Amino acid sequence: MQEVKKRPKISLIVESLSQLEKAYVDLKKNLSLGKEEFISNKLIQDKVRVDFNLAFESCMRVCRHLSAVYNVKTTSKDCLQKIGELVGIKEIEALGEFTSFYIKHRDLRESLPAEELYEFLSKNLYLFKEYAKAVVEFVKRETNNPLLIDFDLLNEKAGRIKESLKKINFVLSQGEEEFSKNPMYYDRVKYFYQVAYDSLFDICKHLAPKFGIKKFGDDCLSKMVEVGAIPQEYYMDVFKMTNLNNKL
Repeated sequence: MQEVKKRPKISLIVESLSQLEKAYVDLKKNLSLGKEEFISNKLIQDKVRVDFNLAFESCMRVCRHLSAVYNVKTTSKDCLQKIGELVGIKEIEALGEFTSFYIKHRDLRESLPAEELYEFLSKNLYLFKEYAKAVVEFVKRETNNPLLIDFDLLNEKAGRIKESLKKINFVLSQGEEEFSKNPMYYDRVKYFYQVAYDSLFDICKHLAPKFGIKKFGDDCLSKMVEVGAIPQEYYMDVFKMTNLNNKL
């Protein structure tokens, strides 16, 4: 029996790198306040430590995943270096020093002066960005998927929508009178409508950034109409669907 070739999980990579990006932006913002402000402000120091931890662990999540997919034996000490080399990063030694610094101070087993943390991150913060960029380009090439669309995710969610609609249609086929006098029918339709809507919303969340939509909430589907990803003629349908979901 032929062994099935492992493939990178797009959703895992996108989710992890999104978390990395958020932490990176916050780190950059707080470091930009300047060394003097950083050293004198314990609140900022704590925030930077938390974001540093989040950013690094987000990198490691991707690292461990790619290690498994491409059968690269790694440890927590050399994962970023080995996967960095795999995806084409030039600063391999810098990644090693980056990892050593993080592991050394991760659990605060050794005290870390605020000045040392500031100096280190000011010098090495760019590695997060370089790592993310290299991983994205590598995965795009390997999967021949330039938009990093997770088709497995889309198919899974589409399947849930299809099955939910079948169950809703079956209940509705019993007629309005039966539906009105049977509370179980209402609960069943309500449940499967929410399953279908949540699945559709998950699809929207995944695809929205591909169409340049960076900020969205409950209005994700409406934003997709605005950019033309969903035809304008469906705007009222989208509005009614969202409104109904919010009422349930």
